Amino acid sequence: MESHLFPTMPLIFIITIIFLCPLFASAVDERHQNCTATFDCGNITNIGYPFWGSNRPDYCGHPKFWLNCTDQAALITIKNLTYQVLEVNSEAHNLKVARTDYIGSICPNLLLNTTLDFSFFSYASDIQNITLYYGCPQLPSFLNPLAGIPGLSTQFTCTLNNSDSGGFYLTRNLGNFSATILNNLGSCANRVIAPATQSSVSTLESSLTQDNLVVALEKGFGLQWDSNNSVCETCNLSGGSCGYNTNTSLFACYCADQPEQYSCGVSAPNQPESSGASSQFFFSSKYHSLECLGIAIVINAF
Repeated sequence: MESHLFPTMPLIFIITIIFLCPLFASAVDERHQNCTATFDCGNITNIGYPFWGSNRPDYCGHPKFWLNCTDQAALITIKNLTYQVLEVNSEAHNLKVARTDYIGSICPNLLLNTTLDFSFFSYASDIQNITLYYGCPQLPSFLNPLAGIPGLSTQFTCTLNNSDSGGFYLTRNLGNFSATILNNLGSCANRVIAPATQSSVSTLESSLTQDNLVVALEKGFGLQWDSNNSVCETCNLSGGSCGYNTNTSLFACYCADQPEQYSCGVSAPNQPESSGASSQFFFSSKYHSLECLGIAIVINAF
């Protein structure tokens, strides 16, 4: 009877391996796969960490970098202001944005200054501020900008709170203007600072009209971002997907088997040894074929 038993043993082991290998292969952290997806909206494509939104879950990016796709326009909100994303350079970690409330008009419903969260964003080096004044009295005729006052626009009219309001805008520093102009602008009800690029302002100053101001603001301005940039590069090089641990509010490197703090390793540091076949071969589950090979070696040892 014993002579008939041993020939069947290899078949039993082979069947065991066939069923064990798929079990190991299925032990994949879905966050690793989900965070390889990119954000795509209109002409803004192939955007990864730290941004998230659309088909990228919240754990794939930092909370401050949520992107919303509306009518094929990518939008980001920074300090309660919404911007349209015009360009993104992931390698240089910069983007170009334009305030949505100044697209098509310089008469927004709310008069808000442009402010940044400087923990994550900074202005590009070619920024030049434009200062808009609302609710202003009429300037004296001898201060007409056509008389040779550079950087000061003609008066424009906005309807704010159901009433018409006069306004001006400046492209130069206030220190360049006379006390008379400063006194008149100081009597305006509201002031808004809106960034633009130096090249856009230079073009605008050739004709300081309301329509040209809209064009300059619609071209947007540059921002630099920093959200664990170097740590994410380390994670990517190790085969992981960069993300965010919503429980700890810290960066997370999603590996095929589990999240790590910085990068994906083949084995855990200071891993204690134990008896048994499973402890003979410790592999990250991202290497599924090695796991199956490890089982096969243990079996052949018998």
